[in-house]
Amino acid sequence: MLKKLLNSYWFKSGSLTLINRIAITLFGLLNFFFLVRILSKNDMGIWVIFLSILALSESIRNAFIYNPLLRYLNSAEEKDRRDIITASLVLNLLAALIIAVVFIILAFSINYLMDAPQMYAMFLVSIISVFGFTLFAHFNFLQQANLRFGGTVVSTMTQKGSLFLYILYVYIFDVDTSLLLLAIVYSVGYVLSSIIAFFFTREESELHWKFDMIWVNRLFHYGKYTLGTNISTMLNKSTREWFLGGMIGNSAAAIFAPSVRVTNLFEIPLGAIASIFYPEMINRVSKEGNSAAKYMYEKSVGVIIIAVVPAVVLIYLLAEQIVLIIAGPDYPESIPVLQVMAIYGVFEPFQRQFGVTLNAIGKARINFYFIVISSTVGIIFTYIFIDQYGVMGAAYSTLITYALSAIIIQYILYKQIGVNTANIFKYGLQSVSKGVKMILNR
Repeated sequence: MLKKLLNSYWFKSGSLTLINRIAITLFGLLNFFFLVRILSKNDMGIWVIFLSILALSESIRNAFIYNPLLRYLNSAEEKDRRDIITASLVLNLLAALIIAVVFIILAFSINYLMDAPQMYAMFLVSIISVFGFTLFAHFNFLQQANLRFGGTVVSTMTQKGSLFLYILYVYIFDVDTSLLLLAIVYSVGYVLSSIIAFFFTREESELHWKFDMIWVNRLFHYGKYTLGTNISTMLNKSTREWFLGGMIGNSAAAIFAPSVRVTNLFEIPLGAIASIFYPEMINRVSKEGNSAAKYMYEKSVGVIIIAVVPAVVLIYLLAEQIVLIIAGPDYPESIPVLQVMAIYGVFEPFQRQFGVTLNAIGKARINFYFIVISSTVGIIFTYIFIDQYGVMGAAYSTLITYALSAIIIQYILYKQIGVNTANIFKYGLQSVSKGVKMILNR
Protein backbone atom coordinates (compact mmCIF):
# COMPACT_ATOMS: atom_id res chain seq x y z
CA MET A 1 0.00 0.00 0.00
CA LEU A 2 2.77 2.43 0.98
CA LYS A 3 4.81 1.52 -2.09
CA LYS A 4 1.80 2.12 -4.32
CA LEU A 5 1.25 5.53 -2.71
CA LEU A 6 4.90 6.54 -3.12
CA ASN A 7 4.86 5.58 -6.81
CA SER A 8 1.55 7.31 -7.58
CA TYR A 9 1.25 10.39 -9.80
CA TRP A 10 -0.32 12.41 -6.99
CA PHE A 11 2.48 11.71 -4.52
CA LYS A 12 5.37 12.23 -6.95
CA SER A 13 4.04 15.32 -8.68
CA GLY A 14 2.55 16.67 -5.47
CA SER A 15 5.73 16.36 -3.42
CA LEU A 16 7.96 17.85 -6.13
CA THR A 17 5.55 20.69 -6.86
CA LEU A 18 5.21 21.38 -3.15
CA ILE A 19 9.01 21.48 -2.77
CA ASN A 20 9.18 23.91 -5.70
CA ARG A 21 6.54 26.21 -4.19
CA ILE A 22 8.13 26.08 -0.76
CA ALA A 23 11.52 26.97 -2.29
CA ILE A 24 10.08 29.97 -4.18
CA THR A 25 8.27 31.30 -1.11
CA LEU A 26 11.09 30.56 1.33
CA PHE A 27 13.75 32.21 -0.82
CA GLY A 28 11.51 35.26 -1.22
CA LEU A 29 11.05 35.43 2.55
CA LEU A 30 14.75 34.97 3.29
CA ASN A 31 15.77 37.52 0.68
CA PHE A 32 13.44 40.04 2.30
CA PHE A 33 14.73 39.15 5.79
CA PHE A 34 18.32 40.02 4.88
CA LEU A 35 17.67 42.85 2.42
CA VAL A 36 15.53 44.79 4.91
CA ARG A 37 18.62 44.83 7.15
CA ILE A 38 20.95 45.85 4.31
CA LEU A 39 18.98 48.47 2.36
CA SER A 40 17.45 51.72 3.51
CA LYS A 41 13.65 51.84 3.72
CA ASN A 42 13.56 53.96 0.54
CA ASP A 43 15.78 51.53 -1.43
CA MET A 44 13.82 48.60 -0.06
CA GLY A 45 10.63 50.17 -1.38
CA ILE A 46 12.22 50.64 -4.82
CA TRP A 47 13.35 46.99 -4.87
CA VAL A 48 9.84 45.80 -3.91
CA ILE A 49 8.26 47.86 -6.70
CA PHE A 50 10.89 46.68 -9.21
CA LEU A 51 10.28 43.01 -8.31
CA SER A 52 6.52 43.46 -8.64
CA ILE A 53 7.01 44.71 -12.23
CA LEU A 54 9.28 41.75 -13.06
CA ALA A 55 6.77 39.37 -11.48
CA LEU A 56 4.04 40.85 -13.68
CA SER A 57 6.12 40.30 -16.84
CA GLU A 58 6.85 36.68 -15.83
CA SER A 59 3.25 36.00 -14.92
CA ILE A 60 2.19 37.24 -18.36
CA ARG A 61 4.28 34.54 -20.01
CA ASN A 62 3.08 31.88 -17.56
CA ALA A 63 -0.53 32.55 -18.52
CA PHE A 64 -0.01 33.21 -22.22
CA ILE A 65 2.29 30.25 -22.90
CA TYR A 66 1.78 27.58 -20.25
CA ASN A 67 -2.01 27.14 -20.32
CA PRO A 68 -2.43 26.73 -24.11
CA LEU A 69 0.72 24.58 -24.39
CA LEU A 70 -0.49 22.25 -21.66
CA ARG A 71 -4.02 22.06 -23.03
CA TYR A 72 -3.02 21.20 -26.60
CA LEU A 73 -0.15 18.85 -25.77
CA ASN A 74 -2.54 16.79 -23.63
CA SER A 75 -5.31 16.67 -26.22
CA ALA A 76 -3.67 16.88 -29.69
CA GLU A 77 -2.43 13.97 -31.79
CA GLU A 78 1.18 12.81 -31.54
CA LYS A 79 2.01 14.02 -35.07
CA ASP A 80 1.23 17.62 -34.05
CA ARG A 81 3.49 17.58 -31.01
CA ARG A 82 6.54 19.23 -32.61
CA ASP A 83 4.44 21.92 -34.27
CA ILE A 84 2.79 22.79 -30.93
CA ILE A 85 6.13 23.01 -29.08
CA THR A 86 7.72 25.16 -31.79
CA ALA A 87 4.70 27.47 -32.01
CA SER A 88 4.75 27.87 -28.23
CA LEU A 89 8.42 28.92 -28.24
CA VAL A 90 7.77 31.41 -31.08
CA LEU A 91 5.00 33.07 -29.05
CA ASN A 92 7.23 33.04 -25.97
CA LEU A 93 10.02 34.84 -27.83
CA LEU A 94 7.62 37.39 -29.31
CA ALA A 95 6.24 38.11 -25.85
CA ALA A 96 9.79 38.51 -24.53
CA LEU A 97 10.60 40.99 -27.29
CA ILE A 98 7.51 43.09 -26.49
CA ILE A 99 8.30 43.07 -22.76
CA ALA A 100 11.91 44.09 -23.47
CA VAL A 101 10.64 47.12 -25.43
CA VAL A 102 8.30 47.99 -22.55
CA PHE A 103 11.24 47.80 -20.11
CA ILE A 104 13.26 50.18 -22.29
CA ILE A 105 10.34 52.64 -22.31
CA LEU A 106 10.00 52.29 -18.53
CA ALA A 107 13.73 52.90 -18.07
CA PHE A 108 13.47 56.28 -19.79
CA SER A 109 10.15 57.31 -18.22
CA ILE A 110 10.31 56.01 -14.64
CA ASN A 111 11.51 59.34 -13.24
CA TYR A 112 8.26 60.93 -14.41
CA LEU A 113 6.24 58.35 -12.45
CA MET A 114 8.11 58.12 -9.13
CA ASP A 115 11.31 59.20 -7.39
CA ALA A 116 13.47 56.18 -8.30
CA PRO A 117 16.43 57.14 -10.56
CA GLN A 118 18.13 53.77 -9.86
CA MET A 119 15.45 52.00 -11.89
CA TYR A 120 16.80 53.37 -15.17
CA ALA A 121 19.79 51.01 -15.17
CA MET A 122 17.87 48.25 -13.36
CA PHE A 123 15.28 47.98 -16.13
CA LEU A 124 17.92 47.92 -18.87
CA VAL A 125 19.86 45.15 -17.11
CA SER A 126 16.69 43.15 -16.44
CA ILE A 127 16.20 42.67 -20.19
CA ILE A 128 18.69 39.82 -19.74
CA SER A 129 16.27 38.18 -17.31
CA VAL A 130 13.40 38.64 -19.79
CA PHE A 131 15.08 36.41 -22.38
CA GLY A 132 16.60 34.12 -19.75
CA PHE A 133 13.13 33.54 -18.33
CA THR A 134 11.84 32.76 -21.84
CA LEU A 135 13.98 29.63 -22.16
CA PHE A 136 13.68 28.78 -18.45
CA ALA A 137 9.87 28.86 -18.70
CA HIS A 138 9.69 27.02 -22.04
CA PHE A 139 11.70 24.03 -20.87
CA ASN A 140 9.92 23.87 -17.53
CA PHE A 141 6.51 24.08 -19.22
CA LEU A 142 7.45 21.07 -21.33
CA GLN A 143 8.30 19.08 -18.23
CA GLN A 144 5.02 19.97 -16.54
CA ALA A 145 3.04 19.17 -19.69
CA ASN A 146 4.60 15.70 -19.56
CA LEU A 147 3.74 15.42 -15.83
CA ARG A 148 7.41 15.58 -14.80
CA PHE A 149 8.52 18.10 -12.17
CA GLY A 150 12.07 17.18 -11.11
CA GLY A 151 13.90 19.52 -13.49
CA THR A 152 11.55 22.36 -12.58
CA VAL A 153 12.61 22.06 -8.93
CA VAL A 154 16.35 22.03 -9.73
CA SER A 155 16.23 24.95 -12.18
CA THR A 156 14.03 27.01 -9.85
CA MET A 157 16.41 26.35 -6.96
CA THR A 158 19.25 27.60 -9.17
CA GLN A 159 17.49 30.84 -10.10
CA LYS A 160 16.20 31.68 -6.63
CA GLY A 161 19.26 30.32 -4.84
CA SER A 162 21.79 32.39 -6.80
CA LEU A 163 20.19 35.68 -5.69
CA PHE A 164 19.83 34.42 -2.12
CA LEU A 165 23.51 33.39 -1.92
CA TYR A 166 24.61 36.81 -3.14
CA ILE A 167 22.38 38.60 -0.60
CA LEU A 168 23.64 36.28 2.16
CA TYR A 169 27.26 37.01 1.13
CA VAL A 170 26.61 40.78 1.29
CA TYR A 171 24.95 40.45 4.70
CA ILE A 172 27.54 38.18 6.34
CA PHE A 173 30.64 39.97 5.08
CA ASP A 174 29.11 43.46 5.25
CA VAL A 175 29.94 44.14 1.59
CA ASP A 176 28.67 47.27 -0.14
CA THR A 177 26.04 46.53 -2.77
CA SER A 178 23.51 48.43 -4.84
CA LEU A 179 20.12 47.89 -6.40
CA LEU A 180 21.80 47.60 -9.81
CA LEU A 181 24.04 44.75 -8.61
CA LEU A 182 21.00 42.97 -7.21
CA ALA A 183 19.26 43.31 -10.59
CA ILE A 184 22.34 41.91 -12.37
CA VAL A 185 22.51 38.86 -10.08
CA TYR A 186 18.77 38.31 -10.51
CA SER A 187 19.13 38.33 -14.31
CA VAL A 188 22.20 36.06 -14.40
CA GLY A 189 20.28 33.58 -12.24
CA TYR A 190 17.75 33.10 -15.04
CA VAL A 191 20.49 32.50 -17.60
CA LEU A 192 22.00 29.73 -15.44
CA SER A 193 18.63 28.18 -14.63
CA SER A 194 17.57 28.11 -18.30
CA ILE A 195 20.70 26.09 -19.15
CA ILE A 196 19.89 23.60 -16.39
CA ALA A 197 16.24 23.38 -17.47
CA PHE A 198 17.36 22.60 -21.03
CA PHE A 199 19.39 19.58 -19.90
CA PHE A 200 16.32 18.11 -18.24
CA THR A 201 14.19 18.47 -21.41
CA ARG A 202 16.68 18.24 -24.28
CA GLU A 203 15.11 14.94 -25.46
CA GLU A 204 11.59 16.40 -25.37
CA SER A 205 12.23 19.77 -27.04
CA GLU A 206 11.34 18.45 -30.52
CA LEU A 207 11.73 21.83 -32.24
CA HIS A 208 12.01 22.52 -35.92
CA TRP A 209 13.17 25.63 -37.66
CA LYS A 210 9.88 26.15 -39.48
CA PHE A 211 6.77 26.84 -37.48
CA ASP A 212 3.15 26.24 -38.38
CA MET A 213 1.10 29.45 -38.32
CA ILE A 214 -2.07 27.43 -37.77
CA TRP A 215 -0.75 26.28 -34.39
CA VAL A 216 0.63 29.72 -33.59
CA ASN A 217 -2.87 31.13 -34.13
CA ARG A 218 -4.52 28.39 -32.07
CA LEU A 219 -2.18 28.87 -29.14
CA PHE A 220 -2.48 32.66 -29.40
CA HIS A 221 -6.28 32.73 -29.46
CA TYR A 222 -6.55 30.36 -26.52
CA GLY A 223 -3.76 32.11 -24.62
CA LYS A 224 -5.16 35.62 -25.10
CA TYR A 225 -7.92 34.92 -22.57
CA THR A 226 -5.62 33.44 -19.94
CA LEU A 227 -3.19 36.28 -20.70
CA GLY A 228 -5.83 38.91 -20.05
CA THR A 229 -6.90 37.06 -16.93
CA ASN A 230 -3.38 36.93 -15.53
CA ILE A 231 -2.53 40.52 -16.39
CA SER A 232 -5.68 41.69 -14.61
CA THR A 233 -4.94 39.57 -11.53
CA MET A 234 -1.31 40.65 -11.30
CA LEU A 235 -2.17 44.30 -11.94
CA ASN A 236 -4.64 44.11 -9.07
CA LYS A 237 -1.87 42.81 -6.80
CA SER A 238 0.99 44.95 -8.13
CA THR A 239 -0.84 48.27 -8.13
CA ARG A 240 -0.87 48.19 -4.33
CA GLU A 241 2.92 48.70 -4.28
CA TRP A 242 2.82 51.11 -7.25
CA PHE A 243 0.11 53.32 -5.73
CA LEU A 244 1.85 53.28 -2.34
CA GLY A 245 5.15 54.31 -3.94
CA GLY A 246 3.59 56.96 -6.16
CA MET A 247 0.99 58.37 -3.74
CA ILE A 248 2.85 58.19 -0.41
CA GLY A 249 6.50 57.33 -1.10
CA ASN A 250 8.82 54.37 -1.67
CA SER A 251 9.05 53.69 2.08
CA ALA A 252 5.28 52.99 2.12
CA ALA A 253 5.83 50.12 -0.29
CA ALA A 254 8.52 48.79 2.06
CA ILE A 255 6.08 48.95 5.02
CA PHE A 256 3.50 46.97 3.04
CA ALA A 257 6.08 44.40 1.88
CA PRO A 258 6.28 42.20 5.05
CA SER A 259 2.56 41.38 4.81
CA VAL A 260 3.01 40.37 1.16
CA ARG A 261 5.97 38.13 1.97
CA VAL A 262 4.15 36.40 4.81
CA THR A 263 0.83 35.95 2.98
CA ASN A 264 2.79 34.50 0.06
CA LEU A 265 2.95 31.42 2.27
CA PHE A 266 -0.63 30.79 1.16
CA GLU A 267 0.77 30.35 -2.35
CA ILE A 268 2.46 27.10 -1.30
CA PRO A 269 -0.69 24.94 -1.08
CA LEU A 270 -2.56 27.06 -3.64
CA GLY A 271 0.10 26.92 -6.32
CA ALA A 272 1.06 23.30 -5.69
CA ILE A 273 -2.51 21.99 -5.89
CA ALA A 274 -3.32 24.15 -8.93
CA SER A 275 -0.24 22.86 -10.81
CA ILE A 276 -1.18 19.25 -10.08
CA PHE A 277 -4.93 19.55 -10.60
CA TYR A 278 -4.85 21.45 -13.91
CA PRO A 279 -3.35 18.71 -16.16
CA GLU A 280 -5.28 16.02 -14.29
CA MET A 281 -8.53 17.99 -14.54
CA ILE A 282 -8.11 18.41 -18.31
CA ASN A 283 -7.70 14.64 -18.70
CA ARG A 284 -10.68 13.81 -16.48
CA VAL A 285 -12.98 16.42 -18.04
CA SER A 286 -12.22 15.02 -21.51
CA LYS A 287 -13.23 11.54 -20.29
CA GLU A 288 -15.96 12.19 -17.71
CA GLY A 289 -17.32 15.62 -18.57
CA ASN A 290 -18.05 18.60 -16.31
CA SER A 291 -19.07 16.41 -13.36
CA ALA A 292 -15.36 15.67 -12.86
CA ALA A 293 -14.59 19.40 -12.80
CA LYS A 294 -17.34 19.99 -10.23
CA TYR A 295 -16.02 17.28 -7.93
CA MET A 296 -12.37 18.32 -8.26
CA TYR A 297 -13.15 22.00 -7.65
CA GLU A 298 -15.20 21.29 -4.53
CA LYS A 299 -12.68 18.87 -3.10
CA SER A 300 -9.54 20.91 -3.89
CA VAL A 301 -10.98 24.14 -2.42
CA GLY A 302 -12.17 22.26 0.65
CA VAL A 303 -8.75 20.74 1.27
CA ILE A 304 -6.94 24.04 0.69
CA ILE A 305 -9.21 25.98 3.07
CA ILE A 306 -8.62 23.42 5.82
CA ALA A 307 -4.87 23.86 5.28
CA VAL A 308 -5.04 27.67 5.15
CA VAL A 309 -7.38 28.53 8.07
CA PRO A 310 -4.97 27.49 10.88
CA ALA A 311 -2.22 29.54 9.20
CA VAL A 312 -4.54 32.58 8.98
CA VAL A 313 -5.35 32.35 12.71
CA LEU A 314 -1.68 32.00 13.70
CA ILE A 315 -0.55 34.89 11.51
CA TYR A 316 -3.30 37.14 12.90
CA LEU A 317 -2.48 36.33 16.53
CA LEU A 318 1.30 36.43 16.14
CA ALA A 319 1.52 39.37 13.69
CA GLU A 320 3.67 41.49 16.01
CA GLN A 321 6.22 38.74 16.60
CA ILE A 322 6.27 37.78 12.91
CA VAL A 323 6.97 41.34 11.77
CA LEU A 324 9.65 41.74 14.42
CA ILE A 325 11.40 38.56 13.26
CA ILE A 326 11.10 39.22 9.53
CA ALA A 327 11.52 43.00 9.26
CA GLY A 328 12.99 44.04 12.61
CA PRO A 329 11.95 46.85 14.98
CA ASP A 330 11.90 49.55 12.26
CA TYR A 331 8.59 48.35 10.77
CA PRO A 332 5.91 48.57 13.53
CA GLU A 333 3.43 50.02 11.01
CA SER A 334 3.46 46.64 9.22
CA ILE A 335 1.75 44.79 12.11
CA PRO A 336 -1.90 45.86 11.55
CA VAL A 337 -1.38 45.59 7.79
CA LEU A 338 -0.35 41.95 8.19
CA GLN A 339 -3.37 41.18 10.40
CA VAL A 340 -5.82 42.43 7.78
CA MET A 341 -3.94 40.82 4.88
CA ALA A 342 -3.89 37.46 6.65
CA ILE A 343 -7.70 37.23 6.57
CA TYR A 344 -7.85 37.45 2.77
CA GLY A 345 -6.08 34.07 2.62
CA VAL A 346 -9.41 32.40 3.46
CA PHE A 347 -10.98 33.73 0.25
CA GLU A 348 -8.10 33.24 -2.21
CA PRO A 349 -8.59 29.46 -2.76
CA PHE A 350 -12.02 30.13 -4.30
CA GLN A 351 -10.53 32.43 -6.93
CA ARG A 352 -7.42 30.36 -7.68
CA GLN A 353 -9.28 27.11 -8.35
CA PHE A 354 -12.03 29.01 -10.18
CA GLY A 355 -9.61 29.96 -12.94
CA VAL A 356 -8.12 26.46 -13.14
CA THR A 357 -11.58 24.91 -13.42
CA LEU A 358 -12.94 27.23 -16.12
CA ASN A 359 -9.76 26.85 -18.19
CA ALA A 360 -10.01 23.05 -17.93
CA ILE A 361 -13.64 22.96 -19.16
CA GLY A 362 -12.89 25.35 -22.03
CA LYS A 363 -14.60 28.38 -20.48
CA ALA A 364 -11.51 30.61 -20.31
CA ARG A 365 -13.55 33.49 -21.74
CA ILE A 366 -15.83 33.61 -18.66
CA ASN A 367 -12.80 33.56 -16.39
CA PHE A 368 -11.27 36.37 -18.45
CA TYR A 369 -14.29 38.67 -18.15
CA PHE A 370 -14.72 37.96 -14.45
CA ILE A 371 -11.06 38.64 -13.60
CA VAL A 372 -10.93 41.81 -15.71
CA ILE A 373 -14.01 43.22 -13.99
CA SER A 374 -13.03 42.14 -10.45
CA SER A 375 -9.45 43.39 -10.91
CA THR A 376 -10.66 46.74 -12.24
CA VAL A 377 -12.89 47.09 -9.19
CA GLY A 378 -9.97 46.05 -6.98
CA ILE A 379 -7.66 48.66 -8.51
CA ILE A 380 -10.28 51.38 -8.02
CA PHE A 381 -10.79 50.25 -4.41
CA THR A 382 -7.02 50.29 -3.87
CA TYR A 383 -6.68 53.88 -5.07
CA ILE A 384 -9.65 55.12 -3.04
CA PHE A 385 -8.68 53.29 0.17
CA ILE A 386 -4.99 54.31 -0.01
CA ASP A 387 -6.08 57.90 -0.52
CA GLN A 388 -8.30 57.64 2.58
CA TYR A 389 -6.38 55.33 4.91
CA GLY A 390 -2.77 55.29 3.67
CA VAL A 391 -0.89 51.98 3.86
CA MET A 392 -3.79 50.31 5.71
CA GLY A 393 -6.00 51.17 2.75
CA ALA A 394 -4.08 48.74 0.55
CA ALA A 395 -4.86 45.94 3.01
CA TYR A 396 -8.55 46.88 3.33
CA SER A 397 -9.05 46.97 -0.45
CA THR A 398 -7.42 43.54 -0.85
CA LEU A 399 -9.65 41.91 1.75
CA ILE A 400 -12.88 43.46 0.44
CA THR A 401 -12.10 42.60 -3.20
CA TYR A 402 -11.34 38.94 -2.48
CA ALA A 403 -14.40 38.51 -0.22
CA LEU A 404 -16.77 39.91 -2.85
CA SER A 405 -15.10 37.84 -5.59
CA ALA A 406 -15.51 34.60 -3.61
CA ILE A 407 -19.27 35.15 -3.36
CA ILE A 408 -19.68 35.90 -7.08
CA ILE A 409 -17.45 32.95 -8.05
CA GLN A 410 -19.67 30.47 -6.26
CA TYR A 411 -22.70 31.76 -8.14
CA ILE A 412 -20.94 31.51 -11.53
CA LEU A 413 -19.73 27.95 -10.90
CA TYR A 414 -23.17 26.92 -9.68
CA LYS A 415 -24.62 28.09 -13.01
CA GLN A 416 -21.84 26.53 -15.12
CA ILE A 417 -21.20 23.11 -13.52
CA GLY A 418 -23.52 22.90 -10.54
CA VAL A 419 -20.95 23.54 -7.80
CA ASN A 420 -22.43 23.28 -4.30
CA THR A 421 -20.67 25.47 -1.73
CA ALA A 422 -21.77 23.16 1.11
CA ASN A 423 -19.80 20.31 -0.53
CA ILE A 424 -16.62 22.35 -0.24
CA PHE A 425 -16.86 22.44 3.53
CA LYS A 426 -18.02 18.80 3.60
CA TYR A 427 -14.92 17.63 1.71
CA GLY A 428 -12.73 19.83 3.88
CA LEU A 429 -14.10 18.31 7.09
CA GLN A 430 -13.81 14.81 5.60
CA SER A 431 -10.12 15.39 4.92
CA VAL A 432 -9.65 16.43 8.56
CA SER A 433 -11.54 13.35 9.74
CA LYS A 434 -9.44 11.04 7.57
CA GLY A 435 -6.24 12.67 8.79
CA VAL A 436 -7.25 12.25 12.44
CA LYS A 437 -8.20 8.59 11.86
CA MET A 438 -4.85 7.89 10.16
CA ILE A 439 -2.98 9.41 13.11
CA LEU A 440 -5.05 7.48 15.68
CA ASN A 441 -4.69 4.20 13.78
CA ARG A 442 -0.98 4.68 13.52
